[in-house]
Amino acid sequence: MKYVGSKNRIAKDLAPVIQSFITDEVVGYIEPFVGGANMIDKIVCDVKIGADVHKYQIALLQELAKGWKPPKTVTEADYMAIKDNPDNYPDYLVGYVGYQLSFGGKWFAGFSRDKLGVRDYADEAYRNVTRQQELLRDISFLCADFRELTPDAYKGYVIYCDIPYKGTTKYAQKSFPYEEFYQWARQMSRENVVLISEYAMPDDFICIWQKTVRTLISSTKERGDIGNDRVEKLFMYKDGMEVVA
Repeated sequence: MKYVGSKNRIAKDLAPVIQSFITDEVVGYIEPFVGGANMIDKIVCDVKIGADVHKYQIALLQELAKGWKPPKTVTEADYMAIKDNPDNYPDYLVGYVGYQLSFGGKWFAGFSRDKLGVRDYADEAYRNVTRQQELLRDISFLCADFRELTPDAYKGYVIYCDIPYKGTTKYAQKSFPYEEFYQWARQMSRENVVLISEYAMPDDFICIWQKTVRTLISSTKERGDIGNDRVEKLFMYKDGMEVVA
């Protein structure tokens, strides 16, 4: 599923690392920033919880898990009507159009259109989402801020956090509370395995995996330009870590 910051491109490398922490003793698996569910749908665990603060995206994931089929055709007029008047439409439809029909999978960042008439973005979105749909049925989706997941309520889980990367394109207008997140991760690491995707973390977190990924960061960049290289990393809190993958 299209979603800004999606880990779908590196999931085949990263998912096995996360999976290695899911042992028989683990209570369940949680993603507090589930986004497009492009990682959680590849994880095997009896209990899987996908949470996100974005109510429209969670509504979409919940409805897809129930078997809802999105529209195969969405016009630019439809897109603008839903963008301008979201309260007139079901939350799950707003979530679908807002991300799946927008440039780069970024929330209502402009209607995806092909000026050359070669690609049908609405049809691509439909096929991508429905192809993933069956993998969502065993996931419980929850609309919640990460701070609502407390150490008292969650113990013995593997928690994977794909947070908005610091200093990069924001997922929404509101800035992310990085310092609060770091403290939350430290607290949750006392009785859970907390794994965090980022480019860099504070010194009391350790990188346990990394992979160089090439991305086009602007229209002026060439595909072979080494300046497009970014090192994806997976971190754990040092004091909470008992096993290193």
